[in-house]
Amino acid sequence: MNRMSVFLLFAAQCIASMSLADGPVASPGGLAINGDTPWVVMEKDFENPAIQEAIRDAERDWYKVFGYPPVIFKDDRRRAWTGPVIAFGSKENTSGLFASEVPEGKEQYQLAVSNVTHNPAITAIGSDTRGTIFAIYTFCEEVLGVDPMYVFTDNQPKRQSEITLPADFGIVSKKPTFEYRGWFINDEELHDGMHRDPLGGNVISMEWMDKILETLLRCKGNMIAPESAPYSDATVYELCKRRDVVITFHHILPVGLNMMDWPKGVPFSFVNHKDILVDAWTKSAKVLADKKVAWTIGFRGESDGAFWNSDPAAPKDDAGRAAVIAEAMQVQADIIRSFDPDATIIAALWNEQGKFYNDGLLKVPDGVCKMFADDGRGFMRDKGDGSDLSPGDGLYYHVMMMMNTQNRTTEAVPPTRFYSELKRYVEKDATKYAIINVSGIRPAAMSVEAITDFLWDADAALSKTPEAAMKDYLLDWYGKEFGPEQAADLTELRLHYYDIPYMREQMPMQGRWRGARAEHLLQYLTQEMLKKYGKAVQNGEDLQAISGFKNQLKQAKEPLVETAEFFPALWAQTKLLEKQIPADRRDYYQAHFTYQVAVHMHSCRMLAIVNEAFDAYLEDRDSKAFADNLKPALAELEKVLAEAHKAEYGKWDTMFMHVRLMDMWRTRLLLKETIAKIEDQPYTDGYRGFMRGSFWGSAQAYMDHGDGVFPYFYKHSGPGLEVLESGQPLPRTVRKRNAVPESELLKDAKFNSEHRYSIVPGRFQQGARLWTDRGYRVGEIPAYLQGATYVQTPMVDRASNNNNLITFTLKKNCSVYVGLKDEERELPSWLVGWEATGKSIDASNRLMLYKKNFAEGETPVLGSVVGSGATAMYTVMIQEQ
Repeated sequence: MNRMSVFLLFAAQCIASMSLADGPVASPGGLAINGDTPWVVMEKDFENPAIQEAIRDAERDWYKVFGYPPVIFKDDRRRAWTGPVIAFGSKENTSGLFASEVPEGKEQYQLAVSNVTHNPAITAIGSDTRGTIFAIYTFCEEVLGVDPMYVFTDNQPKRQSEITLPADFGIVSKKPTFEYRGWFINDEELHDGMHRDPLGGNVISMEWMDKILETLLRCKGNMIAPESAPYSDATVYELCKRRDVVITFHHILPVGLNMMDWPKGVPFSFVNHKDILVDAWTKSAKVLADKKVAWTIGFRGESDGAFWNSDPAAPKDDAGRAAVIAEAMQVQADIIRSFDPDATIIAALWNEQGKFYNDGLLKVPDGVCKMFADDGRGFMRDKGDGSDLSPGDGLYYHVMMMMNTQNRTTEAVPPTRFYSELKRYVEKDATKYAIINVSGIRPAAMSVEAITDFLWDADAALSKTPEAAMKDYLLDWYGKEFGPEQAADLTELRLHYYDIPYMREQMPMQGRWRGARAEHLLQYLTQEMLKKYGKAVQNGEDLQAISGFKNQLKQAKEPLVETAEFFPALWAQTKLLEKQIPADRRDYYQAHFTYQVAVHMHSCRMLAIVNEAFDAYLEDRDSKAFADNLKPALAELEKVLAEAHKAEYGKWDTMFMHVRLMDMWRTRLLLKETIAKIEDQPYTDGYRGFMRGSFWGSAQAYMDHGDGVFPYFYKHSGPGLEVLESGQPLPRTVRKRNAVPESELLKDAKFNSEHRYSIVPGRFQQGARLWTDRGYRVGEIPAYLQGATYVQTPMVDRASNNNNLITFTLKKNCSVYVGLKDEERELPSWLVGWEATGKSIDASNRLMLYKKNFAEGETPVLGSVVGSGATAMYTVMIQEQ
């Protein structure tokens, strides 16, 4: 090579070096990357488990898009490589390699077309760990086209050979609207049904929970209540720590303590046994002290009820009860601050705690965030004008809800509602904390993403009317999920769907239900009509003579007003658009639109047919005709199930099998059972599965198993106990929960149980609470039982085998009544010979009354219902003759 050639080559290299130093080498359209574009990852960032997990997720995204795993350079670009690179990392660890302009503050990030040394680059840099995670996931969304909700929408990115970004491409974050933005995986039937932890230590498997955490972070959430009632040392909390997700708790877990499963043999009272609860809360705080936690405080009783239902020593007036809650909150806050003086602490103002606060009875400890709650339908239960909101407050909100009337398998809370309801929180700077009840996520994926986006950045929604903001969001979301060509039509379809008469904020008929309800209400009302009155029809009884029937039928008709006229057009629109959906997205269209319209439409028709069958029976008292009239209702339900099965594809292949709280299968079996009994045909049962379709049975099974798996508090807690060292339970004599005062009618009452019973003298009336561990209240009662003495029994003792469960001696001649759930069963042997009165009381279920007269000095012995087929515990009333 001559000197001139060497010179020209050297000059060309210099020019190339200058161009690399001055700016990225880009095509006229911008910077192009492909599957061979290498990454630069800082080793110190990769050593951070949370960033490492995000990088691994990004590697999978890259593979889906380009078909190749990425080449990754550690700490620097390869000098032999002169093309573009992609750099991921934190500002701190990348500062020695290149400069970035990430905003100051928590969770901030920047994406830009830039340079890494001499290489043109796309840089995704965060201000801290979570900011870096958000930078990586934003790259995946905005550059690779990955849907943040892909786990739940099945929307996989398109395969590409090259992606070109404009030279001015850049994304810069701003301060999030809400500081803590979380999901509550509540009533987790869909998750644990398909993805149950095989070892039973957590309800949901860690693999699936990791997918939930990934999705939360992709949507820029940063906090989770991972299950309804985990133990304080549950493995899921270690997974949250690894993902750098803040842990928070359900209102039934103050200081993280699982109050759904208070240990047997240990007194529960913040009146007489404060030391025991303080001991347990302290242990819970201790075991969680190494985690990032937004602590919840409050004081409720066992099994998510008011504390006075669990503690006989509790005050009887609201002011006294509020004072106990306030003291408990202060003690809890002090415990937490002893471990972390700067801890974030949230007072859960749920149900009675919210009421007491609104009534001015409850004082929240200083420096604690007040968390206001909605009503389960998306309407906040603060005062409504912002007057009770202060900077630093927060909220608890539902986009799904287990409430017999809400959405279990559909979208039901339109974005307009939370845009309207949460606006005052943003305006009042009550934006410290927001936890969203997302339940199963999959059925309401759009709502979950929409509200999480709002929590991250509310400005876009609040700059418009709620209606305009929702329409714009839907256009964007449906463009992303189904393609821009379909976005406008699908937006109109969803708006049409939100106008289902009983889903409106006000129903056409303003009765019991009023408005903003969902598909669970239709299934619930169908089940209630059949459970309460199907047997009466079978026996040819006069329904008009049954207390409560007229009102129940009226309530069952309320949601159906205008639905017969409404649904044909919605269904036609749904099926027409179905044909226009791209082939690879039709399965998700089935789940998100077709099934969701079908479950509403056919459930309405089913309930209407059931109501009409009862109307006809009132006219002709013809049981056989009633059975025939029910058969079309069963056919309508089968249409729901057929549409559901079409939506059960891939990893969702058994999803609707696990809907236990709404339980369409229970509705089907009740219809079949009612028809078969009238026609004297064989039938199986009104329930399904080993747990009889019970979500609570499944949850309790987890907690029973958890007693042995995670023993940090359970089964032992109390004064003088060092749990892990001692392992010795409290003496049985400590628990005196069944000690009862004598009444004018009885004495020497004994309860052969470790669960709580209570004698209530002279107080049986409408609204009385029948069970010590359930909140069900009495409806209408026969007049002759007004003012009777009654025994509150624990529902859990339906499983007791004791044949002398309840005994007492009568001081006067009395009639003793036993209320037993109206269902197919044998009478317990001890109840044979009692008079079947034909009368009943109503307390969620219909309880048939059995009577026996006893003389002064006699001792009735009431026993077990095990083996009779009864699925509920009985209740007992005593009335002087």
